[in-house]
Amino acid sequence: MTIDVVVLGAGAAGLAAARDLSQAGLRVIVLEARSRIGGRVHTVHDPRAPIPIELGAEFVHGPAPETLSIARAAGLTVLELPGRQEIATTGRFETRDEFWQAVSRMNRDLAKQVARRGKDFPVSEYLESARVPAAAKSMLRSFVEGFYAAKPDRLSAMSLAEEAGENEDDSLEGAQFRIANGYDKVLSWLRDGLDPERCEVRLSTVAHAIRWKSGSVRVSCRAGDDADLAPVSARTAVVTLPLAVLKAGAVTFDPILPAKQRALAKLETGQVLKIVLRFRKAFWDESVTFLYAPGTEIPTWWTTAPVRAPIITAWVGSARAEALLAEEPETRLERSLVVLSDILTVPRRELEAQLDASSSHDWHADPFARGAYSYIGVGGVRAPRALGRPVDGTLFFAGEATNGEQIGTVAGALASGRRAAREVLRVLK
Repeated sequence: MTIDVVVLGAGAAGLAAARDLSQAGLRVIVLEARSRIGGRVHTVHDPRAPIPIELGAEFVHGPAPETLSIARAAGLTVLELPGRQEIATTGRFETRDEFWQAVSRMNRDLAKQVARRGKDFPVSEYLESARVPAAAKSMLRSFVEGFYAAKPDRLSAMSLAEEAGENEDDSLEGAQFRIANGYDKVLSWLRDGLDPERCEVRLSTVAHAIRWKSGSVRVSCRAGDDADLAPVSARTAVVTLPLAVLKAGAVTFDPILPAKQRALAKLETGQVLKIVLRFRKAFWDESVTFLYAPGTEIPTWWTTAPVRAPIITAWVGSARAEALLAEEPETRLERSLVVLSDILTVPRRELEAQLDASSSHDWHADPFARGAYSYIGVGGVRAPRALGRPVDGTLFFAGEATNGEQIGTVAGALASGRRAAREVLRVLK
């Protein structure tokens, strides 16, 4: 049997591509290194927890039709989050309704500076020179490091300036949503839509080399125990592996792809530490949604609102995340409890006594991710499109890193997978 397409990766992009391709009548094999589908969507359904625990992607940012249309088709419950952003200092919460407006102003200022300079530059230069109060500057830096998981000295000012053009009405944040059933249900819907007569998903299958020529690919694979598996041959390949995996050369291409290497060099992978804490009771007001604790080791926190549950999530990105990820898991947990104790003015011993469980996943140490999600480096605004461009009608590329407008999001991954499927179909149909 001739395989039309081999898809590398059973995350959002890979499954979206495989679904469209198999439903269009092509024969598809999906290779997934993990023993599960989902990629960086990693939902834990613990019967002791009142809601699913998201260790990877959690929110749907803005309207995101790619994601919300699947949620509707799958009959999932989508909850809109309250939009409150609060500053937390020693037990006192101060609502900061102007938070997103300040971010929008920063992006507009960046757009003006990019236009004046006529070239890209790192966001750190703006943060160092911006004429704003020190507290606001600290908040903006934490936003860049948290929301984008980016190092300011590597993040493209031009990429944020383009967001300013897309959000001229100060509505950068839009609505934020959470899928109550669990984000993994979006991936399950994609998997369930694969044509069983035309598509096979092979788990625990690690692709490590692609030998290709026009109209033909051969993928060498290993099992999870490093034993060699039979290679997979197909007419085309759709590569949806995470940016950091590609940059590390975990999969080799023969012949090599210099244009892809140039694109990869202009894109960055952000690191995050995310710890989900479940207590026997909530120590915070039920109206609390997002908390920002300036000057702390872990500055960003959120609850399960609008669902009432004794669960709160700790989040930190960029260099501070890297430093904490270098510590042992027990140390990370201890430090998160210390910060939460200071924020809520609840004795750390009481927090520890009431802690039922904690959950986390180290995406940096995960060999099949090597990081959280992508952002655009200085001089790299054209790099996502270059990375996603097909090669000789044979190699096709998808994943959130190839979608500049929605980089770092599940919606971006879904849209890129469907885009790659359309490109394949133009060649093979």
